[in-house]
Amino acid sequence: KFMSREDKSRKGKSSSRQGGGSKKFSGRQGGNMKSKSFARGNAPVKNTPTQKKSQLSPDEIRLNKYIANSGVCSRRDADIYIASGNVTVNGEVITEMGYKVKLSDEVKFDGQNITPEKKAYVLLNKPKGFITGNSEEKGKRTVMDLVRNSTKSRIATVGMLERNSTGLILFTNDIELSKRLTQGQ
Repeated sequence: KFMSREDKSRKGKSSSRQGGGSKKFSGRQGGNMKSKSFARGNAPVKNTPTQKKSQLSPDEIRLNKYIANSGVCSRRDADIYIASGNVTVNGEVITEMGYKVKLSDEVKFDGQNITPEKKAYVLLNKPKGFITGNSEEKGKRTVMDLVRNSTKSRIATVGMLERNSTGLILFTNDIELSKRLTQGQ
């Protein structure tokens, strides 16, 4: 290509078209090359005051999460069951999405009481020298000391064993199973 003298003298210098000069552009750049483009999802974040989450007391939980935590079904499935009227809270049928329940409320799913914890079962081969009940005496070792870190659920023993006896002990938070095993139904 042939270059004129002016082109040769500008070689290496920034031209006004590349944003180095004071000339303003028209078109998509909006007349100012230094401004940012907000096309394709690069919109600025709006400065709106942050909204606080709804004030919940620590013992309130959404009904679908309560049902999911009980191990009956997933949250999405729980929403379907709630909308169809399969869930009652304190004797009232609930069909409202986002309904909040307290941990002390009586929640029934298809007529059965549920608790917000997944059912946990722990089996322990009890060694000698441990007691199964809660010890008020200091220095006594309990079986709860052995299974303390096995689950986050609140579990209790099903039945009792003497301090000097050994054997299998079941720990669970499943109240219905515990009643059936101890009462022999």
